[in-house]
Amino acid sequence: MKKASILFLVFSLFSASLIAQDLETDESDLNEFDSIEIDDFDSIFDDAEDVEEAIVTEDSEKPVQVVASAFSSMVHFSGSFSGDVGLIYLHRKNVDEAGNEKNDDYNGYFSLKNVLNMSIVPSDIFSVRGSLETGIDNGFSLAVSSLYFNYLLLNRLYISAGKKGISWGNIRLFNGDYYGCEVHTSCLYSTGPKHADIFGEDGAPLALDIRYPWAWGTLTLAATGYPGASVRPSNFNYYASIEFSLLNTNFNLYVKRPAKNTVPVRTNLAGLEVKRTILGFDVYGQGIVRVKDIHNLNSSAGYDYIVATAGLYRLFDAFDPNIGFNIEYQYEYSPEAEYVHSNRIAFEGGLKRLGKNKNMKLGLISHYSITEKHGFTALNFIVSGILPYAEWSNKIGVGYGSKYEIPAFLASSSIALSLDY
Repeated sequence: MKKASILFLVFSLFSASLIAQDLETDESDLNEFDSIEIDDFDSIFDDAEDVEEAIVTEDSEKPVQVVASAFSSMVHFSGSFSGDVGLIYLHRKNVDEAGNEKNDDYNGYFSLKNVLNMSIVPSDIFSVRGSLETGIDNGFSLAVSSLYFNYLLLNRLYISAGKKGISWGNIRLFNGDYYGCEVHTSCLYSTGPKHADIFGEDGAPLALDIRYPWAWGTLTLAATGYPGASVRPSNFNYYASIEFSLLNTNFNLYVKRPAKNTVPVRTNLAGLEVKRTILGFDVYGQGIVRVKDIHNLNSSAGYDYIVATAGLYRLFDAFDPNIGFNIEYQYEYSPEAEYVHSNRIAFEGGLKRLGKNKNMKLGLISHYSITEKHGFTALNFIVSGILPYAEWSNKIGVGYGSKYEIPAFLASSSIALSLDY
């Protein structure tokens, strides 16, 4: 009874923070440029470190010791802190509100971010997890980024529901926030829409997924939507996935039925992903089809778009420096778009454990629209160990091609603090 009471109390206190509202202000032009990260190369090397969870203890008096033991055995906290301070130089053709042409900008920036994670695990079949994010970046923000539960039903069905993200697939570059913004206002041009993630277009905070694993695969059913006074089935997006392995190759076949009240109206979607390791190289491909009229599939009028993506990834870590690279090619067929046929390519690579003290990293990203003939390329040099818990990051980048009157040039230098706890 005491354990249940403590669980309810902690969960209620954490849930109450959902009423917090974001107090963010608009980012400046310079910060929008610098938000195009080119120093997150650890995703290439896949070297995420384990985080030891903090354990809460109490005084040694016997009555309190019982409560402390119950609390600490169920509730665990961990987190991460990051802070950046630096200078940015930006050269690009721009016109201010007064109509004056402005080609150069100099500015400094400062940002802080802290993520506090909490997990409540009363038993092996049930857990509650959540994350509270606070930040300072041209304003103060406070938000519950996740709050959900996991439950094992009848020792067979895995159920997870709440405010959380869901991601299927192997696409690494043509996914997420890789492109920056899609309209050229104060940041770089996008090289294409983000079709590789079927969950990406929803932005729905609530998610439910039910997984049923068997010997050679997993069946997953999922739904996403928004909280509200009236929760109707028609307001949710529905997904289904069958993932299995055959002849040392992984296959994932999935479908999506969008919510009925979306603007613009979205139609059903289907996709297939294939992945296999060949001579140490991860080779993968994805095909996505959004159907506009299922009764007219023999003509272009039956489709919103068809997108095919192929990728190659390899990490060499048996020697120093470690070398990692990832390259992807994407083809898009959109009958009603300005460019019916579009081709684009993206690359990300890096060197790690450089220098005498193995404390340097060098990374490169580049994406280019072959059809529209414009892109962005950036280089980052990172030195760690100069100061405790700090890295020195130096970025240079350029946006170039048909959509730029003159190339947009970016350079920045910053000290980045980080701490996992």
